[in-house]
Amino acid sequence: MTWTPYLAFAGTMFLLAITPGPAVLLTIAHGMKNGWGASLKAGWGVQAGNGIYFLASALGLGAILGTSEILFQVVKWLGAGYLIWLGLRSIRTARDLAPDAAGRVPLLRRPFQQAVMTQLANPKSILSFGALMPQFIQPGVSLPLQYGLFALICVLTEMPVLAIYGWLASRGKGLFQTPGAVAWRERIAGLALIAVGLSLAAIRWG
Repeated sequence: MTWTPYLAFAGTMFLLAITPGPAVLLTIAHGMKNGWGASLKAGWGVQAGNGIYFLASALGLGAILGTSEILFQVVKWLGAGYLIWLGLRSIRTARDLAPDAAGRVPLLRRPFQQAVMTQLANPKSILSFGALMPQFIQPGVSLPLQYGLFALICVLTEMPVLAIYGWLASRGKGLFQTPGAVAWRERIAGLALIAVGLSLAAIRWG
């Protein structure tokens, strides 16, 4: 077994990670609303979604999705609709989420689950994984071992990038303390979620 394909895969994943996309936007939204801890949970949710992609690629499900435009569209629009709904709800209830007398701010719940759903709602991702993985597979080497190493590399390259994006977004959280500022923070985070949804909706089959 040679390590050259794994180094090439790591470089590819790093370039993909630093390019702002649905995963980055969702991480930023949670970091802005609830702090770095929430953004880290969202980042781990993205990694869980990637893990499912690796499994699907190993089972050949990416090829099935690539031959069914109907399935592709169903996955895409379910995910896009869910995220746009979350964003609109955040904007609509922005005023209601102002801090109470104790200074507490209600949280955007379930960042991990939302990140998993966001990652799985991007049908292009599973197609990319399905097309990308065979280029790095080495004949004669255990496939489970190779997919396990690819999954580990994915976490080690993408998670630090998402953590940095989330940390930077969380730095601005302290600027939003008054009720009016909190409302605007909720609106901005809602717009970020809508942007994620629209980016998914813009994906085309083929």
